[in-house]
Amino acid sequence: MESETIEKVKDRVFAVVIPDDYARAMTFLRVQEYYESPSHEFRGRDFDIWRYIEWYSRDRDGSFSYASDWGGFNIPLQAAMDCYRGVAAMPCEWKSHWDGRMSSIVDRVSSMIPEGERHLPAYIIGSADVVGPTFKHEVAHGLYHTDPVYRGLVDEITAGIDPTHMESFRSNLLSMGYTEGVIMDEVQAYLTCGWQHGGFSDGVPGKVCGGLSETYNKTFNNF
Repeated sequence: MESETIEKVKDRVFAVVIPDDYARAMTFLRVQEYYESPSHEFRGRDFDIWRYIEWYSRDRDGSFSYASDWGGFNIPLQAAMDCYRGVAAMPCEWKSHWDGRMSSIVDRVSSMIPEGERHLPAYIIGSADVVGPTFKHEVAHGLYHTDPVYRGLVDEITAGIDPTHMESFRSNLLSMGYTEGVIMDEVQAYLTCGWQHGGFSDGVPGKVCGGLSETYNKTFNNF
């Protein structure tokens, strides 16, 4: 198994770089779905990984396409720590070998934070590299959760979006498998980088999305 690298890319934002798409997806699957699965069976719960794979496959005509569906990942460090406290106590048959890898990553990230900053929010992102568009999109998530100034500025931009367009973004995100609780975060991240991906901008003119992207990027580039 190829080893991952962990790099601090912003204050309390840590990139876990795993070039292989399948290995990255399977490493992050449990914590990502613990954090924001659209299903109440998995979100915030200690779950059997094999039950999750069954559920995901049945929802997609029998195909387990997780690694091709999702390329980047983002989770608050605290959510990852909570998740793996539960994993430690669950039956062995509910786990996979990927759990050991992610548990080690969570411990390593925690150890990289100075003791005087451990009360502050920290974030883990997963990507194939630290230069591509997926990486930039995930960094936008990290900033949103760790930097209140950034969050306030992009929330102001989001509040100014035409309500009809905002409803299209919201509806598209829900169709893509996101939940209501992450809509504001996902809107700013997609419009910072990736608005043409996965149907996010369906129903909104490209000129509008391009203009919004310019505005979000002016803020992003200052951080």
